[in-house]
Amino acid sequence: MVGFPSILEGIKDLKKGHILQLLERAEDLKSGSPARLPLQKSLAVATSFLEHSTRTKHSFAMAIKRLQGFHIDFQAENSSLKKGESLEQTLLTLHYQGIDICIIRTKQSHLLDEFKEHPPIKIINGGDGSNQHPTQALLDLYTLSEQFGGVESLKGKTVAIVGDCRHSRVTHSLMDLLPQFGINVILSGPKEFIPQNIEDETNKFQVSNDIDETIKMSDALYLLRIQSERHTKGFEDTLTSYKDSWGIDFEKLRKNEKSLPIYHPGPANIGVEVSQEIVDSEIWMAHEQVRNSVYMRMAIIEAMITNEDQKIGSIYNKVPGDICAGNSRLNTK
Repeated sequence: MVGFPSILEGIKDLKKGHILQLLERAEDLKSGSPARLPLQKSLAVATSFLEHSTRTKHSFAMAIKRLQGFHIDFQAENSSLKKGESLEQTLLTLHYQGIDICIIRTKQSHLLDEFKEHPPIKIINGGDGSNQHPTQALLDLYTLSEQFGGVESLKGKTVAIVGDCRHSRVTHSLMDLLPQFGINVILSGPKEFIPQNIEDETNKFQVSNDIDETIKMSDALYLLRIQSERHTKGFEDTLTSYKDSWGIDFEKLRKNEKSLPIYHPGPANIGVEVSQEIVDSEIWMAHEQVRNSVYMRMAIIEAMITNEDQKIGSIYNKVPGDICAGNSRLNTK
């Protein structure tokens, strides 16, 4: 896809036209359309996950396989990074070894910022700290569009993101993505779980600290797990009471006379933010999100590999002949 970014850190790196093309391409791929990759070389993709992952890591692996590409699981703990090599030099090494794209997950937010001006390799953010998870948000938008009859039908719908919004990188990506398509977003949860200093001059976001109010206002619920690993001590009381106050079950839905599709990026803490009965029902959309994750990530890889960016690699990259011509010690003429 011409003009598609070579460093996909967050949703704001994409133009709306890119997003619409990704939605269309994911649907084509799900329908059995063949890959559109350059014929002159095989696709090679490395994944480097510095945090645990099941859904993201393995859906990327499946996407690469379905694109008939070659996948390397790069283990940072066994690499030259442990010898003091910079991340940039490691990524350059992967590039010159023939890797086309590196998919990175890290605990550090904004790790990819430094590479945007001079990409050492094409990179897809698989989730960075509490910052962004763009591929998850894109597959969520695709799943929502399927559920509601197309992306145009989402205009005016209300999606409530319920739970640990402050620490959720998926939430931050959805906040950047959903309003572009006219979707109203509610951030809902205990006060300590709501992002601070939300700047919203366009009224794209509402905040609700009442689950009944949230359910009544919503067309879909997007549930989050409590991210214990990102909290400091002192939130245990909230965790203990969360199930009764905020956990979604059929009793809460019936009380508010609503039947809503329930989304979740996973992994779900069943019995905390959602009941087993909901997970076993037809309104649970998380399995469809997982199914669609492969097609959306196929579309993203394909878009990046065909973006026609010729400025990948070292900023000092020259062909050997040019180097020799400019260096008298190497010039053999």
